[in-house]
Amino acid sequence: MNIHGHEVYPGKPCPYSTGHNCSIYENRPEYPCRKFVCGWLEKNSPLPEEYRPDKIGVIFVIATWRGIPIYALTPAGRDPGDDILGWTREWSTRMQRPFLYQSGGEWYAFGPPEFQKEMLEKIARGEKLW
Repeated sequence: MNIHGHEVYPGKPCPYSTGHNCSIYENRPEYPCRKFVCGWLEKNSPLPEEYRPDKIGVIFVIATWRGIPIYALTPAGRDPGDDILGWTREWSTRMQRPFLYQSGGEWYAFGPPEFQKEMLEKIARGEKLW
């Protein structure tokens, strides 16, 4: 993503993020900021109220893998903790939807072996994960 001339990607957060909110919220660009819908805001979101990004410091980014909707848990102030990862693992297993998460600057994949293998290969090649 490019926000007002600043490249933003996993590992290089938006310079306008305070870690809890957007410092230019009223003047944020249409794309990607105003058009972005996090997993917590998606229609019929399974995420509980307490998982609102400004409350937990993690954004559930909606992505797809082989046509299957997945989440990529992206730090927005902190890495996902055991509580968030535990809930997401349980939900992922029940719904049969793999997920990605970033912790300590490293990406991890949870789900079937073919998902994990494909994500590790993309990471090794330096490719975008979604």
